[in-house]
Amino acid sequence: MNDDVNRPVLSDQAVQAILGMTTAVPVLPEAMARSLTVTFFPVHKISERVLAFSDRLRNAFTTCDVGIVRYEDALLDAGTEKLREGIVVIAPGDLETGDLPVDHVTNLRRATVVGIVDGPCPAHTEKHSQERLNSVVRMLAWNIVQVVIYVDDDSWTVCTMNGAIIRCSYAAFAEDVFHVLIPKIAAPVVPPHASDFDVREGGLDLHDARYRAYVQDFQESGKLWADTGLMLFHTSLESLEFRNRYYKRLAAAYLDHRSGMSYGFLARQLAIPPAQVLTMVEAGAQFGPDAASGDVLARQDALWVKARMPGSAVWVHVPDVWMLTSRSGCDKSNIDPQRDLVMLGLSRGTVIFATPRGVSPGLDCKPSYDTLTILAHAAANAIVAGIQAALSPASRFAAAFASSGLALAHWHGYLHHALLPAGYVVHGEKNPPVSCSTYQAAIFALRGKVDAFATAFAAGRDFAGDAHIEPHHGVNVTGPTLLWLAQWALDNAGLLAEIQASAEVPAGREAIGR
Repeated sequence: MNDDVNRPVLSDQAVQAILGMTTAVPVLPEAMARSLTVTFFPVHKISERVLAFSDRLRNAFTTCDVGIVRYEDALLDAGTEKLREGIVVIAPGDLETGDLPVDHVTNLRRATVVGIVDGPCPAHTEKHSQERLNSVVRMLAWNIVQVVIYVDDDSWTVCTMNGAIIRCSYAAFAEDVFHVLIPKIAAPVVPPHASDFDVREGGLDLHDARYRAYVQDFQESGKLWADTGLMLFHTSLESLEFRNRYYKRLAAAYLDHRSGMSYGFLARQLAIPPAQVLTMVEAGAQFGPDAASGDVLARQDALWVKARMPGSAVWVHVPDVWMLTSRSGCDKSNIDPQRDLVMLGLSRGTVIFATPRGVSPGLDCKPSYDTLTILAHAAANAIVAGIQAALSPASRFAAAFASSGLALAHWHGYLHHALLPAGYVVHGEKNPPVSCSTYQAAIFALRGKVDAFATAFAAGRDFAGDAHIEPHHGVNVTGPTLLWLAQWALDNAGLLAEIQASAEVPAGREAIGR
């Protein structure tokens, strides 16, 4: 955070311009709560315990300033059984085939359904991380919900599509609803669809010599990633039990016909020259009075943003950034470049998705759930490298960015400060626990990295890389190459695996240094 004015380096307007957001996005729990409208689905069969929990949840929502509407008022009109878009549906108790909440929504991507079931979370009895996740996804698939809450005598557990398993107590019920559940339903998992992006089928030529070193990095690091045990694999759609074929088709459409749900990603950012940086005087001479008053300038197909660094502000050109990434659902430890790598780009707020040339028709070649977060890291890397090159020309982060690009690895688990290499900073521990695939997650990635760099710069410390913590979810670590990151992870595999094995996170616990 910029110590001079106690505000972020990048303004809200700048962040929105970089990430292509057309409206403001709530990032604080208070704003998230006010953004919500919830309704309670009519009960078919319910236990006393779940009924009592539902009543308590309703009261907590009211305390947290969440809007609650009667189910009848949530319908499009009196003559239809379809719900208005944008409403969170709380579905307590046993649900009936043919009358699930999903049968009453017009667009599952514009509705969030939360199931409440009686009994302990099945993940509590599983020993291995993969089985923990699979046990939760089975219930999500059976009821076609994005969030499920398990209720027992001593605790209640929130589980989501992206593998979050958070056990909460009843001692601070309203606080846990506010800090745990509300961020999950205000910023839910929404699998990205190809229609969200500028899609370029066959636009990635992996035989191009420009990509050779990056492709080799994926392949050479694979064995090490396998040895770390950090990259969980894939919960396939075929392995899940659905009530009937219709519900399976709904789930497939919601996932944009992915073969299932996967966890973690690997990415390589392509090298480009450091972003151009102008002092306020230089920007005034080039752009006129707008440089003094504004935070965003669009000039001749170029995007510039003001960065309020400690001591003085500068203007930074935001270049197009490109990330070669693992496709959704692939085995990250055994990459087949021609089917498992895709290209993501961010150009003045537009997301570009390119598939490999010659990819077989019908292949499940989809972008990562974390697409916008990946590109937020790429944009932040470009901004940091540009400012670092201008203010500290000898810095290694900027040198690596320009010469060979950078790498980014994400896994479901956490780490300890002491494991990080010299010059690394950690950010994100105190962010609301939103889901991946959300605008909020991308905002936290972009703003967190840039602010962390500014803090290190103000203290006279080197900035060599960062670990971005996503509470209740996982970690994104930036490094010079995937091979370097994998070797670092393997060198610390014992402690990392021990931390990752506790995928079930008690509410309120810090996500790092556990």
